[in-house]
Amino acid sequence: MTAKRPCFFEMLPVLAVLAASPAVAQMPSEAPAQLPSLKILMPENGATVGSHLAVVFQTPADLSKMTMGAPVPGVHLHIEAQDVSMMPSRDQLVRLGEDRYLFLFELPAKPGKNTLRVYWADAQHRTVADSVQQITVTVAGDAAQ
Repeated sequence: MTAKRPCFFEMLPVLAVLAASPAVAQMPSEAPAQLPSLKILMPENGATVGSHLAVVFQTPADLSKMTMGAPVPGVHLHIEAQDVSMMPSRDQLVRLGEDRYLFLFELPAKPGKNTLRVYWADAQHRTVADSVQQITVTVAGDAAQ
């Protein structure tokens, strides 16, 4: 009696589990302390700003690997205002010096209080809670266009 050797297609589910195992062990939500820090530098919390929002933040991260368009999808940057979350690509960020970047929002903000957030999200776009940096600004109602 000869044993039947499994064909490649019968082994695919096993190979998929084996291939996914290391990735599961490295999920960002399990190790947020290992992620690069984020800090909002401008505007200051409580500031009054114009209708065109901008945020300056600091991170030692290699943003060519941690923004949209990176060669390998994974943990990436999210910037949020007025409940709209954006995932900028590296070329949408203006480098202002070592570890400092500027992001300009494309849409004018509505007058009133607004929350600006900068944070890391995993490959499934889940917020890594320990990385969230948040400020509140007031958009002036008569801000010059």
